[in-house]
Amino acid sequence: MNWKKLLVKKTIVGRLPFADNLRKRKRKIFGYLPDAENMKLTIKNYERIKDALDKSGAGIEGATILEIGSGWFPTIPILLARDGAKKVFMSDLNIHMDDITFRETVAYLKRHFPSDDYIQKITNFSSLPIEYLAPLNASNIRDKSIDVVTSNTVLEHIPRSDIYSLFLSLRPKVSDSGLMVHLIDHSDHFEHFDKSISRVEFLTWSEEKHALINYLIKDGENRMRHHEYHRVFRDSGFEVINEEVDLDEKTLEVVKTLDLVYPYSKMLPEQLAVLTSIYSLKPA
Repeated sequence: MNWKKLLVKKTIVGRLPFADNLRKRKRKIFGYLPDAENMKLTIKNYERIKDALDKSGAGIEGATILEIGSGWFPTIPILLARDGAKKVFMSDLNIHMDDITFRETVAYLKRHFPSDDYIQKITNFSSLPIEYLAPLNASNIRDKSIDVVTSNTVLEHIPRSDIYSLFLSLRPKVSDSGLMVHLIDHSDHFEHFDKSISRVEFLTWSEEKHALINYLIKDGENRMRHHEYHRVFRDSGFEVINEEVDLDEKTLEVVKTLDLVYPYSKMLPEQLAVLTSIYSLKPA
């Protein structure tokens, strides 16, 4: 789909005053099947997050875990519970998951993991060690009670100042030996639907255009590049102890031809072409 048409669609849906009620009614009538490719990618990303935890010396078994931005389909919280987490707090700014999306998530996971006894035995949400916090309010979490905080392709949708505020609020909630692992997608998400544009097309937008689009669609991106997150993490009380990056070779060449706006025009192509990052953090 052309990204401009998608923008119009997302704007109309996102700005309708009765959009949430309309969405709920539509789900009840037609259901809400998860996108199979998105689910596969989420499972793949979960494995990368789990590997990053292992490399950083943290385990899921017996841990109390907070996921930031769980969304409509609680795939990662269910997998964390399967892998031995004692307690999983899934969270969102607003309520997204409901009985329908939970049921569809479980149905997908049962098809994907046909030999997994834990997954196959899931019957309802209350049978799992998962609690849904929406809206997330860190003041409702006990100090030093969280062993792991994680997110999957969420931080890129949060303004820089709000990431700082969120991490500051979570800092006292993380145990002294706790860890954070965050997987971030630095690419232009419109490109996921429109392959005619570059994977960093939004780096050519003026600040005004970027702000307007984010206002219209509500789930826009902050455009922060990999190296820019370090200061936010540090200033909010965390230290980066490990990181992995996926540098896209094609984008590395494409950025040299784009009419980039400041500050991206002053950054190195190698900084702009990192499209996925995984950060492991500990309390500083």
